[in-house]
Amino acid sequence: MLLKLSRRAFLIGGGALVASRHATALPPDLAGVDLSFIQLSDTHVSTERLYSQRRAFDVPAGESVRRCRAVVQAINECTLPYDLIIHTGDVAHTRETDADFDLARELHQFERDTHYLPGNHDVGYSQTGRYLPAFEERFGKANTALEPDPKLRFALFNSQPLDPRCGGADREKAFEELDRILTPAKPTILFCHCMGMVSYHVNRLWSGWPAATMKRWTSRMKEGGVIALLAGHFHRDELHIVNGIPFHLCGPVINMWDRQTCYRHWSIRNGELTYRTVYLEI
Repeated sequence: MLLKLSRRAFLIGGGALVASRHATALPPDLAGVDLSFIQLSDTHVSTERLYSQRRAFDVPAGESVRRCRAVVQAINECTLPYDLIIHTGDVAHTRETDADFDLARELHQFERDTHYLPGNHDVGYSQTGRYLPAFEERFGKANTALEPDPKLRFALFNSQPLDPRCGGADREKAFEELDRILTPAKPTILFCHCMGMVSYHVNRLWSGWPAATMKRWTSRMKEGGVIALLAGHFHRDELHIVNGIPFHLCGPVINMWDRQTCYRHWSIRNGELTYRTVYLEI
């Protein structure tokens, strides 16, 4: 796949910084598609203090609520055209009770069609079946597909069971779900939370999923027509090419590691997939 990169940054109304415009060339079949959508990720809604000495972040109690409110307002007031919104996981911070799920559902009052998929904080890794019902009750099915254009499919996939901390039976069930939402093959953008990449933070590399798992799931994506993967989880902007598939990682709403709250505005136009990252000054 041809990947073209360009960069620009400028200020728009409301004091939001728009940066990092990248373009990915799409298959000829999508040349006539004209579509825009918004991606946000990692709201980590909670009334509690979010703290980790090992991971070196400390977010005061209530800050995730404030930032979630701010990003919902900013997206509802966004003057760029868009057709729908997709949240790529870690909607809430704590899954052990329903309190954070209920609060997140209350706060996410978007004015456009919105779709959610779970992150590791929402459903964990090794016990996703235990926590998934509470998530789906409030935010919809975790493994699903929709067609925002007759030529294009969006696949929303709960990728957490592919992690090695999850049991083999759950991993096979996840691959069955992936088969289902990617059948039949057609041009697809796949959304997930965790993507299996090696991560670099706090000045060291952290292992990703086993090579065999990465090869199996990227090969299945290619067979199903996936042209790009959009994810969150790393709390930073990154782009990787894995088995020929662009992996676009979105920055977070929450301010762990002093991150600036942001969301992404994506466009499919003139045969290209492009995005702008919109940063909130809050």
